[in-house]
Amino acid sequence: MTEKEDRAQRLINTVPTVIMHMMYMVIAVSLYVGDSPLVAFNFSIQIYLTSIVVITLYKKHIVKGLIRNTDVEKKKYVIRLIVLVLAGMLIVSIIDLLNISGKPPLILNVLLWLIFTLVGLFLASTSAYTHYYYGQKLNTVKAEADKVKAELGLLKSQINPHFLFNTLNNIYGLVHMKDKRAPEMISQLSQILRYLLYDCSAPRVSLRKERELIENYLRLQSMKSKSLVDRIDFYCDGIADKHTIMPMLLINFVENCFKHSDIETNEEGWVTVTLEISNNELHFTTRNTIKKDVKKKKDSGIGLFNTQKMLSAEYGEKHSLQAGMIDDFFEIGLKLQLV
Repeated sequence: MTEKEDRAQRLINTVPTVIMHMMYMVIAVSLYVGDSPLVAFNFSIQIYLTSIVVITLYKKHIVKGLIRNTDVEKKKYVIRLIVLVLAGMLIVSIIDLLNISGKPPLILNVLLWLIFTLVGLFLASTSAYTHYYYGQKLNTVKAEADKVKAELGLLKSQINPHFLFNTLNNIYGLVHMKDKRAPEMISQLSQILRYLLYDCSAPRVSLRKERELIENYLRLQSMKSKSLVDRIDFYCDGIADKHTIMPMLLINFVENCFKHSDIETNEEGWVTVTLEISNNELHFTTRNTIKKDVKKKKDSGIGLFNTQKMLSAEYGEKHSLQAGMIDDFFEIGLKLQLV
């Protein structure tokens, strides 16, 4: 429990007690000022103290049972409350009968005690119910937050190895063919690994670093063939130092382009990526020509599927995602409100 939450719960417990004591002071003073010092004295000792004892016992031993137990179990706590109130009235009556001559009428003392006690019991019940349901609501919110946090952690743990596996697979093909581009690709991969190891553990990273990750990945892809350099395009504008984003969020959309694109088999195939910031809103778009058999595939891959789940869990209604065919190419459009 945080310090702020602890202060709130202490306030909930304290306010009814303060109100009850203030009410006692007002009644006692009004009785004394009204030329009834004996009544005021009786109220102070006989009524007030007895009422406080009853209310304290109720708060410690009864009210929690009334709130938390089933209807059947609540009956015994209701009986305890009735017995407690009757016992209090009996004690007040006995004290009143043993009091000095000139005392106020018995019925007046019992009536004052009953009114004061019932008000105190009401305030104590209100405090207990508020405290209980506030705690229940807080626990529910925390449980949901922990669940989302755990889910995001699981999704990230799935996405990072998935991304890394695909990249290593590309490099392996070049190494196997003893391609001279392999060492340069390994160098680019080392920069990506540095980002994955040292930055992706944070909940938010600089958008500039996410942009650099995309640039490094596109360089890796363009190294596969000289003909790819002019058919892979990346445009970026509007990024400032203050802009942050969940790590590994955008790269999976870029990776999806190359997974389903025909850029390696079609000389006219292409991939474009656009990243723009306007009025603190991110506009991210990927477009790519597609393979002929891509429409037959129902599985879009674990990377893209988990990215969609991460967006929903982390950004909720602060984002919109659209994907689909436009003419002869596939487009993904993401709008995201940066915080």
